[in-house]
Amino acid sequence: MTKDDQDMSLQIPESVLEETKMCPRDFACLATGRCGDPDKCEVSHANGRNVLFLTSKDPLSCPYRISFADSLVCRCPTHYAIHQRWRS
Repeated sequence: MTKDDQDMSLQIPESVLEETKMCPRDFACLATGRCGDPDKCEVSHANGRNVLFLTSKDPLSCPYRISFADSLVCRCPTHYAIHQRWRS
């Protein structure tokens, strides 16, 4: 399934989707509002442009997930846009 086939109810700008070229989950977050396993991608806080600090320290294969000191961060532009727009 391509990003054009996804439920676009989250309405992420096309420019953000274009920045997320390496998505290993084929933009599943557009339909679910969640990136992968919610426990492994849950955001503790955002810091700066396109940087999400994750609550989990469990490894997960994703090109946007990076170890930083004793934390994991997510640099996925789409995940960041979802978090910024619909943070709880």
